[in-house]
Amino acid sequence: MIAWYQQKKILMLRIYQILGTLLIPIIIFNIFIRIYRKKEDRLRFIERFGKPTVKKNTEKKILWIHAASIGEFKSSDLIIERYHKVFDILVTTTTKSSAEYIKEFYKNKIIHQYIPFDVSLWCSRFLNFWKPNLILWIESDIWPNMLNKIRIKNINCLYLNARISPTSFKKWKSTKNFYRNSLKSFNKIFAQSKDDKKRIQELTNLQIEYVGNLKLAKNKNNSLINKDQSNTIMIASTHPNEEKEIIKCIKKTIREFNLKIYLAPRHPERISTIKQELNREGFNISLESKKEYEKNNIVIIDSFGKLDQYFKISDLVILGGSFLKNIGGHNPIEPASYGCAIISGNYVDNWTNIYEDMVKANSCIMVNKFEDIDIKMKELLNNNLEIKKIQANAIEFSNRSFFEKEKIFKDIEKYIN
Repeated sequence: MIAWYQQKKILMLRIYQILGTLLIPIIIFNIFIRIYRKKEDRLRFIERFGKPTVKKNTEKKILWIHAASIGEFKSSDLIIERYHKVFDILVTTTTKSSAEYIKEFYKNKIIHQYIPFDVSLWCSRFLNFWKPNLILWIESDIWPNMLNKIRIKNINCLYLNARISPTSFKKWKSTKNFYRNSLKSFNKIFAQSKDDKKRIQELTNLQIEYVGNLKLAKNKNNSLINKDQSNTIMIASTHPNEEKEIIKCIKKTIREFNLKIYLAPRHPERISTIKQELNREGFNISLESKKEYEKNNIVIIDSFGKLDQYFKISDLVILGGSFLKNIGGHNPIEPASYGCAIISGNYVDNWTNIYEDMVKANSCIMVNKFEDIDIKMKELLNNNLEIKKIQANAIEFSNRSFFEKEKIFKDIEKYIN
């Protein structure tokens, strides 16, 4: 029985590897299509085939951090700040936007490369060149070929902020042996929530630890920002259709209260589409980078790294990624830490425990549909005491301890040495 089980796992991985090899021509063709559409870096696309574009420093140990995109990468800041002077930190991501963000804010602290596509040949080429001493896989998708190569080469690897959404959980159930085999490449697995821990354990029967959510780790407490009610609203981290539906529902209130709206879409490459949609709703739109937006009610934030400065001046944040299914919501602690009252939709599978606790603490508001945003927003705009109360509660909630950072530091130092 055990021999059959092992053969089945090997066969599934072998089929996956063969499919990856057969798809190489299509992958290469798709790369050039993406370059043409400016979704891929034309100067660095060879990194996607495991080929480096920078020289390696052989004098320090290499700590490789893999994070899928900007959100996952930003959660590694705590680790980068602690270790960038001790180790060479190699960071891989999958998106062009994350590479641009890293270049602007971290270029002197880390080496950035795109992770290769999950083809055995390219994964081996990448690992043979970089030879990392320790890998931190942060809240990313499971790449079976890369993880298999890591296990074969016996490289220490920690899975931080591991998560599996209810949707993914259902999908993996039919191939849970494949999922379990991939996760066996990790020395330790740290789930980002108790719900994620339970789901991963059910699929794998592996030992999973919970030390909190890395995205919520912080170095200092937040203090209440004095906000004079300026009728400034931020709509943050939105996805396709959310901007249009939110603005459609609140446009009368925008004009009634002469609201200033700062809109920060999750993916800036969608800005031209968003402008067209909101123009059709009767609004003239300004771009934050142009610095000429006093007369227009809606300003789109079209540059990286500026969310914090707009959280600081906003009375209220409508947090996207939560009004449509299959996105899972976004981090509410970030706006809460700047004393913003928060309105969110109820599709927050990625942050279920946090939102439940925030609602209990009266530090955010959750609604069931787009139309409810306008109702709640009006209630707060007409009740200064209530909005101040929620803002104060949000700050207090953001100062809770969400992550045991010393536990992770201890394991990093143990495994890299």
